[in-house]
Amino acid sequence: MEMRTAVSFEDAAMTASCTYMGGGTDLMPLFKNGVRKDENIVLVGKLEELKGIREDGAVLSIGAAETLTDIAESETVKALFPALAEAAGKTASPQIRNIASLGGNVMQDRRCIYYNQSELWRSALDGCYKTGGGKCQQVPGSPDCRAICYSDTATALILYDAEAEYCENGELHTCPVSELVSRHSRANGLSFRERLHVLIIRFLLKKRPEGERSGFYKYSLRSSIDFPLINYAVRFGSAEAAPKIVAGAAGPEPVVLEDSALLLEDNSVSNEEIAVSCAAELKKKARIIKEDLISPARKREMFGLVLILLEELRGNDGK
Repeated sequence: MEMRTAVSFEDAAMTASCTYMGGGTDLMPLFKNGVRKDENIVLVGKLEELKGIREDGAVLSIGAAETLTDIAESETVKALFPALAEAAGKTASPQIRNIASLGGNVMQDRRCIYYNQSELWRSALDGCYKTGGGKCQQVPGSPDCRAICYSDTATALILYDAEAEYCENGELHTCPVSELVSRHSRANGLSFRERLHVLIIRFLLKKRPEGERSGFYKYSLRSSIDFPLINYAVRFGSAEAAPKIVAGAAGPEPVVLEDSALLLEDNSVSNEEIAVSCAAELKKKARIIKEDLISPARKREMFGLVLILLEELRGNDGK
C-alpha cells in the first residue's frame, strides 16, 4: 500500500485509479482489518480547494473536505439547510465528526455483515461481488451486491437536490448528488479496480424558497454512535418546490418516496396516515438485508418512525 499527501489540487486531480482519503475515519478501520487493500491512496483533506462554506448568490457551496462538525455547527447551514446540519451532527461520535469529511461520508463504503469482517473470517466463504467473486453472500440469487449505504448526509443532500462538483480522469464534472451516489453504489458493489475513483471538490445547494420546512431524523441503537437503522429527511411547505421524502439505510442507496411526499401538503391527511404511507412505500422499494443487530422483519417495523419527524415539522395535528 502506497499512501501519500497531495501537494496540490492539480496533483490530486490528475492521479489515476487511486483512492482519495479525507479524514480517513471510514477507510482506516477497513485497511486495518484487511477488508480493503487499496494500492494507491492520496490524502486530500488539507487541500484548500476542498475547504470552505461559502454563499454565492442563490447557491451555498460546501467543500468536500469540510468536517461534519464544521457543517453541523455552521449557522449558515443550520439556517438554510437544517436537515443537512442535523444529519452531520447526528453522524458517529464527536471525535469522528471532528475529523470525518462530508465527501468521505457521502462516498463511504457500503456495509454488510459478510463483507465487513476480518480477512481470516471471510476466507471460509466464497468471494462476494465486492471481493472479486460472483455472488452476494446475503442474497445468493441477487445479480448485484446488496450491502447497505449508511450515510446520513447523503440522505439530506438528496433531499435538497444538491449537486456535486468533482474530478474524474482529470476532467471536471457536475451532477446531482443522487446520480453520483447511485454510480458510487453500483461501483462499490464491485471489486476495487472496478470502483469509482472521483475526487469530490464541493457540494452545491440552491437556497430554498420562502416558507419551506425541512428536517432530518435518525434512529440507531446507541444514538449517533452507531450507523443508522433508518434515517429520514423531509421537506415541504413551499408553493415553489415540490415536497420530498428521502429514506436512508434501507438499501444500497437512499430511497426517494415520491407517492408519500404528495400527501405532505394536504392538511386533511394526518401525520399517522403519511407515516403509514411511507412505511408501505418503503417496503416496496427498500432492499434490506440482515444486519449486525437487527433482523429484516424488525427493520421493516421501524419504517414508520418517520412519524416522529412529521410531528416535529407539521405539528401534532398534521397542519
